Formats: sequence, C-alpha cells, structure tokens
Amino acid sequence: MSNLLTSDLLVTRISYGKIKPTYASFDPENLELAKLLIETFEQHVGKPYGDLLSELEGLEEMNYRFIRGLAQLLGRRTIIETDAAVDPSAAREAVFEACGGMALSTSEREAALKKAAEKFAVSVPELEEALWADLEENQVLKSFEPISPAEILRKYNISLTQTLLFKAVDMDIRITGDYQKILWRILKTGLMYTLEDAGETGEDAEEGDNTGTGEKAGVGEKAGVGKRTKEGVHLHLDGPASLFKMSERYGNSFAKLFPLLLKSGNWKLKAGILHKGYQGKRLLEFTLDSSEKAFRPLLPERPKYPEARTGSEATASGTLLGEAKAEYETEARIPKVDMEIPDEKESITYDSAVEKIFGGLKLGSWEIRREPTVLRAGKYAFVPDFALERDGTVVYLEIVGFWTSEYLEKKIGKLKEVREPVILLINRKLKCSEKDFPARDVIFYEKKIPVNEVMQILRRYEAEKRAEDREKVQDSEIPLTGEIISLEAISKEKGIGTDALKDVLSKRLEGSGESKGSQISEESEKSEEYVLLENYLLHRDLLEKVDRELEKLENSGTYADVVKVFEGFELDRSLYYPVLEELGYKVSWAGLSEDDAKVRKEKA
Repeated sequence: MSNLLTSDLLVTRISYGKIKPTYASFDPENLELAKLLIETFEQHVGKPYGDLLSELEGLEEMNYRFIRGLAQLLGRRTIIETDAAVDPSAAREAVFEACGGMALSTSEREAALKKAAEKFAVSVPELEEALWADLEENQVLKSFEPISPAEILRKYNISLTQTLLFKAVDMDIRITGDYQKILWRILKTGLMYTLEDAGETGEDAEEGDNTGTGEKAGVGEKAGVGKRTKEGVHLHLDGPASLFKMSERYGNSFAKLFPLLLKSGNWKLKAGILHKGYQGKRLLEFTLDSSEKAFRPLLPERPKYPEARTGSEATASGTLLGEAKAEYETEARIPKVDMEIPDEKESITYDSAVEKIFGGLKLGSWEIRREPTVLRAGKYAFVPDFALERDGTVVYLEIVGFWTSEYLEKKIGKLKEVREPVILLINRKLKCSEKDFPARDVIFYEKKIPVNEVMQILRRYEAEKRAEDREKVQDSEIPLTGEIISLEAISKEKGIGTDALKDVLSKRLEGSGESKGSQISEESEKSEEYVLLENYLLHRDLLEKVDRELEKLENSGTYADVVKVFEGFELDRSLYYPVLEELGYKVSWAGLSEDDAKVRKEKA
C-alpha cells in the first residue's frame, strides 16, 4: 500500500498500555527541514538517482527516521527511469558472448567491448555506461511532483497513522458525521464488522462477514445500522481470528479506512495494536479523534517583532529593520494547504452476470445507478443492488439469485423494515413464491430479465408521483413572466415533476382548471397569454414575432433558414418542430440536409 511507511520508520510512544505515533508538528524547524528535502529532490531532477540517495544519507544524520520517512513519501512523487543508449540486459549479454564468458586481460576486455559496441552501433563509452544503467543508483530522476512543506508533514502524519493501523487487530469507530463512505469501504474490503446504536451492546448487533465466495450472499445484509444519536454511530471492526496469525489483508483494509475517516466530520477511533517488543507480543490501545491537529496544519503564533525605535535611532536603522521584518514575515508564512483527500477511484463491479446485464439496460428516462446507498432497515442495513431514478422519484431494485434458508430469513426481516420502495427480481430456480417476500413488487425471471414487467412497475410509480405532484401544486400560484418560461426550472423550484406541472398548466390554459384564491384566478387569466409546447411556455406575442420572421421567407425558405430564425429568438432545439406545427408550417424533406428541406405555411 503506497501510503504506508516501512515498519522501521514508524515512530511511536508507548505508555501504560497505550500507543500513539509521534506526529510531526508544524513548527518552523520541521517546516524548514521539509523545505530542504523538497528542494533537494527538485535539484536532482535530470541527475542519477544515486546522487540524490547519497545526499539524503548525509541529511539523515540529523534525524534518521523522520527524514527517511519524509524522503520515502517524496520518493513516491518521482519518476525514475533507465537512461542508456542500449538496453542494459542486452548490453551485458552481448559483452558476455563477445569475450566468451570471461576476459583475462585488459586487451581482451577492450576487444570484447569494441565487438559488442559495433553490434549495437554505439561507442564503447556509451556501451560501458549502459552495462549497469538499470541499477537503482544509476537510474535517472526524470521528474518530481512538487508539494508544500506543510502538506508533506500532514501526509507524513497520516502515513504514520496508517502504518500503525496496519498492525491493528480490531477497531472501534464512532461517527456523528457521514458514515456511508466508511461503510462502503468495509463492504468492499470484506472485513468482519458490526454497526450498532451508540448505546447498544454487541449482543444486539448482527455480525457482518463479507469473506464468502461466489454470487453475492448478503453484502449489506450483515450490518446493523445505528441511530444518529448524539454519541454517534458505532462501528466495530474485527481482525483475523487469531492475534498471532495476522493477515496483511486486514492490516491494509484498516489502513485504507483512515483517509476516509478524516473526511467524516466528528469521529473517534480506538484500535487494538499488536506490538512486538522486548517483552514479546502484547496488545496496546490506540485512540484518536477528529480534534487531532496533526492532520490540520495551522499558522503558528508569530512572535511579536520588536517595534522600530524612535528618534535618531529610527532614522539610522529604520530601513534595515523594516527589511528584516518583511523577510521574517515572508519566511514564517506557511503555504495554503489543500485539506481535501481524494477518493480512491473504483470501477463499477457486479457480483453476477444478471446484475451486469441489468446495469446495461435502458429503462426509458429512468437512470440506473449501481449500489447507490445504504438503506435503514430498522436497526440493520440493507444495500440494494440498484437505484432507479427519474424526476425526483427513486425506486430501489434487488436481484436475488442465491439464497439459503438463513439468508432468505434475514433478507425478509430486513425488507419488512425498509420504508423505501424496493423491486425484487428473483431467480425462478430458487423454488420460492411471491408470498415468501414482503416487498410490494416481486418479479420472477428465468434466462432473461423481464424488462416489460419492470417498466410496468416503474410506470405505476411515475403515475403515483405525477398524481402526488399535481395535488401539491393544484391550488398554488405559478408565477408567469417573460416570453419563454422553462417548466423544468419551475419544477425544480417547487420540487415536483415536470409532467405533473404540465398537467396543471394544461388545465389552466384550457380554462378548466378553476382554482381557489384571487391571486391564482388572476394567474389563470394570465396563462391564456401563453402556449404550452414541450417543456416550455411561449408567450403569444413571441410566437407572432417568430411568425412574421418566417413569413419573410415567402414559402421558399429551407429548414436551415428556419433554424437561423429560431436561433435568433434563442429557442431551444426541442421547440423547433412544435413551433412550426403551432404556426401552421410543414417541412418537406428531400434528403438528410437541412438546406434541401422546404418549409411552407399550409394554414393560418
């Protein structure tokens, strides 16, 4: 894991059964030292890597583990390449063949080098330089990604923590902020865990173990979700069964959680660290919380610089004193630090072929998202396979392609507690019936996913949402101003779907949508000045202006000419055909080119 330091560089303090890394403070001395190391790397770009290593060895005499740790992190920001006229391994092979395996004299050596150099069409010095150019010390430092002194100190402190957590056998995390990313990381890395209310005991929480193989059997099914209490959500992570048979997989997983934890708001961490010392192996306690300043470099308090003296002394030394003060303030300033910790990029993965097929479907205007969130299921968690989203409506979908009696019992128990709508897609080979599941919508499939049945359910949700939204705005005021009004903008402002808004406005435009209240009545009268086309209301005065411009084409215009007119009025492209139809125009296409399509007015 690239963020970890090697174990010999882990600096800790142990006292009364507790352990904690010795974090680097953001004082002037450490900042100056970090700056020196960064400049050393920058100065060696284009030079042999061995030169840099030699200079770093000299600096390490000041504080070996601290400087070596910083250098290790800075080294990961470099690109080192072999720079030679000939591939080193090919050069060595050619020289070995040229001398028959061994050169016993200087003349034999020179002859072998000359013969090998001729083979590659290079000079003898170039060949000699290439022979061992692939050794680390002979490689060339091609580039270095710069970083501020304060930021490298912060990264060093984070790496110290991750290196210590690599030796953790268990972890307790309490979070009052966003715990979703932490839970996702746990699910992805396959740790054993429990997630419970802050006041619960482990007996009331269900254990999670994502170490199974084959098709997904309960990812998200084996965690308890706690309430967002003042104390926060309590996560307990278990390591391997034996403290003395540590698995690097667990250590890596624990370490990977920490950068995410730093972004989770208020949190507290407690971990059991397996430490090997002169007393043998023993378990030490490591505690940390979000108040730790080692990860948030702050501007240090600047000591007051002596004020300028007055009188003749000021005249003599004022200029020099001012320059010194300015220089001091410049050096004391710490560069701005970016506190964002980038998320690790992960590609979308599927646990079965059926899930992959479903993820690639097109369900009308419904957007499909893979494993979207963690849903509350009473005191437990439920992670649906997909979320289907359209116009503010979210419906979840779970594919059940594998089950045992225990798995089915747990799933049913959780589904009973889930308040959000869930569609279940169940493999018919499982020999279970619809009554076995509490979900409202259950679909059985065999070889192919019944897309039509899924769409029928989604259309029902569309209709329910549409009716609910219509009721929401039926008697509310909808302000109408301007020549072009976007219904999508109004929908977003009122938190309703565009289809429902169009229904209400259509009735008002027809005069059949009698509404209560004088303000809404006035608005209904004003709505008669508009025409509803696609997702826009267009003022009749605007349509008359457009019509007059189109009439100037004298029935000999092309569709390309019409497009220019519409662009002049800043009409959305979705309105082109509806406006032509509203104004009584017809387009006759003679090919695919807009220049060949004739536009004529057929009715007034």
